Amino acid sequence: MGIRSRSSRNKPSSDLIPLFEYSNVVNSSVDLKFILSTVLLTVMGKMLVSRGMVLLRKEGHLFGVVAAKGVGEQIWRRTIGIQKLGKSMVSLHNVKKSLGEDYDFFLHYEMRLLVPILTRAGVVGVLGIGEKFSRKKFSASDRKLIKSLVNLSASAIEKAVIVDQLKVANRSLDTKYQELNTLFELSKEFNLVLDSQKVVRLLTFSLLGQIGVNRYAVCLFQSGFMRIVASKMEERAELHQAVQTLAAVQNPMLTEDLARRREFQDVAAHLARATVRAVIPMQVQNQTKGLMLLGEKLHGGSYTKGDLEFLYSLGNLAIISIENARLFQETLEKQRMQEELKIAREIQQGLLPQHLPEIEGFDLAAVNISSKEVGGDYYDVMDLPGKEFVLAIGDVSGKGTPAALLMANVQAALRALAPMEYTMPEATARMNDITYSNTRGDKFITLFWGILNAERRDLRYVNAGHNLPFLIRADKTVERLSDGGIILGMMKTVTPYEEGRTTLRPGDTMFLFTDGVSEAMNDHGEDFTEERLEGVLRKLAGFRASDIVREVQKEIEAYAGGTPQSDDMTMVVLRVL
Repeated sequence: MGIRSRSSRNKPSSDLIPLFEYSNVVNSSVDLKFILSTVLLTVMGKMLVSRGMVLLRKEGHLFGVVAAKGVGEQIWRRTIGIQKLGKSMVSLHNVKKSLGEDYDFFLHYEMRLLVPILTRAGVVGVLGIGEKFSRKKFSASDRKLIKSLVNLSASAIEKAVIVDQLKVANRSLDTKYQELNTLFELSKEFNLVLDSQKVVRLLTFSLLGQIGVNRYAVCLFQSGFMRIVASKMEERAELHQAVQTLAAVQNPMLTEDLARRREFQDVAAHLARATVRAVIPMQVQNQTKGLMLLGEKLHGGSYTKGDLEFLYSLGNLAIISIENARLFQETLEKQRMQEELKIAREIQQGLLPQHLPEIEGFDLAAVNISSKEVGGDYYDVMDLPGKEFVLAIGDVSGKGTPAALLMANVQAALRALAPMEYTMPEATARMNDITYSNTRGDKFITLFWGILNAERRDLRYVNAGHNLPFLIRADKTVERLSDGGIILGMMKTVTPYEEGRTTLRPGDTMFLFTDGVSEAMNDHGEDFTEERLEGVLRKLAGFRASDIVREVQKEIEAYAGGTPQSDDMTMVVLRVL
């Protein structure tokens, strides 16, 4: 027996040199595709086999084919579930029966040996090797070599997988950054616009430019209904009906996913016929204020989760701007109305007497108490020749500038007609016809007016539908002044107005008022009522006119208890001395 020399014992084995070279090759790269191809081709070349594949774990028990040779292109990107894969090689030689779904895939593609790819994280993949050209089984030395090759490449595979994951993460971050940048720029554009139609137009441009959608419908919730306000779709009647149901959608959804929910199945069928592929709610504080219905992408493909998230954010930015535009318009309208009310108040106050005339033998007082809103209350006292005086009180229907202008119209007519040689019924009929011709019956005026002869102390009057004035006699008996006719402005005069007459005696008090007095409400919504007013006036008989006005006002304030009133209150008191 010869003795091996020291130099012979120290020389590396010829089998190890290729393994070192192989290890250097696979571990010098972070290209996963290159590493897997190298592993697969090296094993196939060493073992002299014509087919093989590499699968990597995707998640859980799911594995995807990432490299393959000799098995056809249709296998690429296939994903299969493998439940029973352990950490040892599995031989599939001479298998005649099914080993379960886990292995049937490999048997179908004539794999004879399954080698797990192990890293510190566990089994990250599996190498499948087909039959040798010689049809022999894999020997123990074959298995050892295959295991060595796979083990040497495992760390390289793990490293490359991590690098690929980082690349995917970086691409995702880049995409998110671009999306956030786009949303930021679009939000600036949206916020510069205070017109909802322009915001909708910007939104539709963004759908085309950012996602590539040229078939869409944008819906907004208006007056209690979801309405299509911009559309590039065929607007079928069923689509308009569908959007009412879709107002309940809280999250962005594909039409196919909607079809799986029972409450949206019928709607999803309508959407599918209209080629709607996605529904995106537009929300403000978790309330759906609008919808985007989107057709297919121009470049094809379905909407991804990232697409839906981006569109949801885009829609919410747009709907916030639309809501801001609506609130801005409402503020402008409110300011316009306030300005109109200010003008109406100025008109109304300008029409009321600034100073009451002194009437010999009589005590006269009047007041107009404004509510928050501008009403159409009116009163007037004016001189006529022969020591006669016109006393008038009226109430125009409605509020604001129209009511104030109509009140001005009535005042002008009364001041023009009263001095003329018309009887009071004739003058009242003329005022009624003028009012009707100006308003065509959609506005009306209650009016009480009388002519007082200060010397004879008699009063002629016409009551055109106004609250009946109280005449409190000196003995505290009460009369109501009711003679007259219909409200002014409701229709042309057909039946002549009637003139009433009464004689006033010392100690008598006449109280004229508008319905804001008798209908003043407390916090329970209950009216002050004419009955309560009559009781107060009986107690005040004999008081000065100004005191009567003040005391009645106090009684109403006490009854209302601070409740805001929606109507003006006007009172005119004439007391005979």
